[in-house]
Amino acid sequence: MVSVRYSATVLVMLALATGLVQSAPQKKFPFTKPRLVQPEPEPKASAEETSASEEATSQEASEESLEKIQAKSAQYAYDTSVNDTINDHTIMRQEERNGLSLKGMYSYSDGFFKRTVHYEADDKGYRVVKEINIPIGNGPQVDPHGKADVSSSLTGSYSITAEDIAKPKRKGVASASEEQVESAESEERPAEDEAESEEETQKQ
Repeated sequence: MVSVRYSATVLVMLALATGLVQSAPQKKFPFTKPRLVQPEPEPKASAEETSASEEATSQEASEESLEKIQAKSAQYAYDTSVNDTINDHTIMRQEERNGLSLKGMYSYSDGFFKRTVHYEADDKGYRVVKEINIPIGNGPQVDPHGKADVSSSLTGSYSITAEDIAKPKRKGVASASEEQVESAESEERPAEDEAESEEETQKQ
């Protein structure tokens, strides 16, 4: 009889212990998955800040669109050249633009080589499409009696000689060498005048 009561008491205690264990809060072990942290809501911007940022973005968009409009409608063409037989070199440049497409070339010679480069530029970038190098001699052949012909589709054309470079001719402005000659002549004149006047007095 005692054993039956003892076993019944043990069963009741086991049932109570099981209930307590199940109702107790579960411990988190370090290898369990961490819970995702909910991001804190950002503070709402005031109406003034929102309108200011919208105005700035709209202004940037309008400026960008204006630049694109200008780039798409750009058109020009020009060419320049210098043929210098004094120093034996030539320079030439041509360029043409139609909207976002640009084509051009430049060429120069230095007495050793004549180099010519053809290029293009568009929305894909700048690139050289053709390059020509031709040997032309052993160096520049200087000609002091030569001339330089300069021409441009924008400003017209003109020619200059080696004398023009050595002695620039300006209206109303005398060069330093001319001023020195004139001052030396003016210093010599009083001395010559005095000598002539002395000779005249001696003759009398």
